[in-house]
Amino acid sequence: MDFTYQQNELKTQVTYGETVASMMREKDLSNYQIIICGNQRYYDLYADKLAQFIPKSSRHDWFITTNNHYCNDMNHFKDFIFFLKRFSQQEKFLFIGIGNEGVMELTAFLHHVSNLTAELWLLPVSIRAFAQSLTFQRQVVLAGTIQPVMEIDEAPDGILFDHTMADQQSEGKMVDLLSLIRCGVISDHSFMQRLYSNYPTRQLLMQRSFSAFIEPMLGYYQENGKAIKQFGKNFELAFYRTENGHLLSNSMKNMFGLLLELCWNVHARGLHFNFKNFVIWLGQLGYPLTLPAPISLGEYGQQVIALAQEDPLAALESVGIVGKRCVPTQKELIQTFEEYQNLIEEIRGT
Repeated sequence: MDFTYQQNELKTQVTYGETVASMMREKDLSNYQIIICGNQRYYDLYADKLAQFIPKSSRHDWFITTNNHYCNDMNHFKDFIFFLKRFSQQEKFLFIGIGNEGVMELTAFLHHVSNLTAELWLLPVSIRAFAQSLTFQRQVVLAGTIQPVMEIDEAPDGILFDHTMADQQSEGKMVDLLSLIRCGVISDHSFMQRLYSNYPTRQLLMQRSFSAFIEPMLGYYQENGKAIKQFGKNFELAFYRTENGHLLSNSMKNMFGLLLELCWNVHARGLHFNFKNFVIWLGQLGYPLTLPAPISLGEYGQQVIALAQEDPLAALESVGIVGKRCVPTQKELIQTFEEYQNLIEEIRGT
């Protein structure tokens, strides 16, 4: 299926509901110098498969990144620039980004700032990478703190999303579900209910496809993409700036960012939402819900406030309705963390 996707004045063509093979066969790849940016993992999986669709009149080269969630860092940015210097500006170029969220960011950013005349296609391999490709806000960050140092707006010429790639990932589906949950929190309470109905257990989460949620997801991101992307982000990034934050994987930082911002909305802002049942559901799906003891929540809260002072949080009037932007207070965060820890102890005791 094809969907003309637009945010403000930027738009792109999203193709989904097909395999990468069928989508690539429909494209004319003749007489291009093709630059493919991908994580090491997806180079190993897809390099040979993609090569078979490239005609003899074209050449292709790979720029390979780490598998890190935030591979759109300054080090990769500089290495990618040096990599591009080997090519003549006289050729017709096509940039293809295939992989995780960082690859979507990095490929689009380099396409924007390079002096090469080129088309840009993004091939996200997960729901979360698909979501990232839809935001059009591209960043380069510092590797240690994930502090954005450069940002531009860039829409690709096309996004090709093969949901079977996402469905083949097992542990990755848990992080993908969080991306869908963010859509429900910001845009539509009934969407949250559909997610709960479709994935009540870990077994069903691993077995069932996300394909039925792609079309509504496109609509939600088209309307509220920035708010969806930002929800939980300050709470996530604060872990990168807190001592012992490394005890949480990138995916766990992402999950706790969502959980703690939602908890703040419930207990500090008075959001009407059954947070306890929500947390119980996540626990049943296998998400780790206990924060490591060595992480100082006092220091962590200070980092959340510092980030929110730069980019205030969007408080929720209700699930699906975004209210005013504000900065949490230290008192609110202390209350939030206490409420969360008490809830986890209560759930463990039941």
